Amino acid sequence: MGGTAIRERRGMARKALSQSADVSERYLAQLEAGEGNVSVRNECSRPIALMFMDVGDQRVVSAELAPGARFTSDAVWGQTSGFIFTACPVGSRPSVRFALENKETIGVSLYNCVVGRPTS
Repeated sequence: MGGTAIRERRGMARKALSQSADVSERYLAQLEAGEGNVSVRNECSRPIALMFMDVGDQRVVSAELAPGARFTSDAVWGQTSGFIFTACPVGSRPSVRFALENKETIGVSLYNCVVGRPTS
């Protein structure tokens, strides 16, 4: 399920979501179409562990992001589309298995971070 379908299923207009996320509607449309470059800043007081998975070949790449640091999907992952990713504090993992079978759950962040090593 794509970003547009998820947003619409939740009853959110693109304009409302772009305003609440403080991004332009155009950028949000690019992200929903799988064309935008995801950029995130770690606002946490401790490092976070990122895991990316290519939805085609299921290759997984991991990276750590220090507090205050920013990453872009193309810089860390080398791609701007065709992937899923998670972010949890270092030393934690998603409460669901990081696998394509959980793509929707991971894609809309319907998981908790629990202490332990990542499973993929």
